[in-house]
Formats: sequence, structure tokens, C-alpha cells
Amino acid sequence: MTNEELVVLYQQGNQKALEQLIEKNQKFIYKIVNKFYIEGINSIDKDDLIQEGNIGFMIACNKYDINNEKKALFTTYAFHWIYSKISRFLTNRDTNDEMSLNVPAGNEEKNEVIDCIESKENCIENLEEKIYLSELRAELESVMRNSNTLHEREILKLYYGWDMDPITMEEIADILQTSSMKVRQTKDKAIRKIRNSVWGRKKIQERFQYDRSLNAILRKLDYEREWA
Repeated sequence: MTNEELVVLYQQGNQKALEQLIEKNQKFIYKIVNKFYIEGINSIDKDDLIQEGNIGFMIACNKYDINNEKKALFTTYAFHWIYSKISRFLTNRDTNDEMSLNVPAGNEEKNEVIDCIESKENCIENLEEKIYLSELRAELESVMRNSNTLHEREILKLYYGWDMDPITMEEIADILQTSSMKVRQTKDKAIRKIRNSVWGRKKIQERFQYDRSLNAILRKLDYEREWA
């Protein structure tokens, strides 16, 4: 039986259908967990991530609307909930509960985060960049919700490393049970939608104006250097 057929049976009260769904999709859940789990991080237990993944999967089983004419495939919908539960779990744990003012910063262990706060200018710059990127991410999240389908958002987040390390087209295809060619086509289509959104066109215009300003400055510097 397909996932969709089993979901219908489960939502009609058949508990064995849920057991079959979980068994049928356990490898699917493990694959997602493995993209979040980093071997050697003591404060994150892999079993915790598997548990969160299973919770997300069960939420999907309960919430999936089989009668929705625009519904995504069940695996796409389930991926959304599994990914969200694991990501939220890691965020609530502050990634791994190891960030403090005494955590080594940079490549040299003698430099600590507290040193950055006290005396390092480049750390202030990094903080400003982090804030900017955080704001940019929030804007992009909103645009993606309005411009892209659920399936498109999932592929973009996996490919560009949203809450995890970026993964290849082939790995995404393996997780979402499709072909790498379809993954590439979906990614390209999703990006086109973002570029054609009001937000995307605004960002392109801002970049165009920045490039023009930069070129004008460079031409001025060349002129001054020539006549110096």
C-alpha cells in the first residue's frame, strides 16, 4: 500500500496502519536525522533526534489532508514536519548547549568569545554581519513561504544548508525519493520565483545601484591617480 492509502486508513482509526507507516518510512526518517547529527557532539544524542523525527512524522500522519486538491506527496509533507521538529529541537538546545563567553573563538584556542566582546574590532564586524544575515534570512523565509511550494522550499533549504550542512543534489534526491535531475529542475524553478518576486527584484535593483556606485568610485580613483 502507498503512504497516502495508509494515512487514510490511520485517520479512519486503524492503528495498525500507523505502525505500517512508521516501519515503511523509518529509513526515510533516519536519512533526515543523519543530515543533522554530527558525530562527536556530546550534548546531542542521536536517539533524541530520531525521537523528534518520529514525532514530526506522526504529526504529519495526523495533519495530512488527503482531500486537498493541491496536496503535496505525503513524503514531502512528512519531511516538512520531521525537519521542523528536529530543527526546533536543536534551536531550543542552542544548537548544542555549548555556547558561552569562554568558548574558544577562531583557530587559536587562547582567543575566547569574551575577548572579542572586550577588544576585538573584527568580532564586532562579525556580529554585525551575523545580525544582517539573520535579518536577511527572515526576509527570505517570508519570500519563500509566499513564492515557493513546500517541496521547493525543502529542496532550497537542503541544498543551501538551512539549519544543517549543505548536501548534494544526489543526497537530496535520495532523501526525497526522486531523481537528481528533478531536484535540480525544482531548485532552478524555485530560485526563478524568488528572483521574480517583489523582494527579489528589489534586491537585484539594490545590487545594480551598488555596482554602479562602486564603479563610479573606482573611476574617480583612477582619474585622481592618473593626475596625481
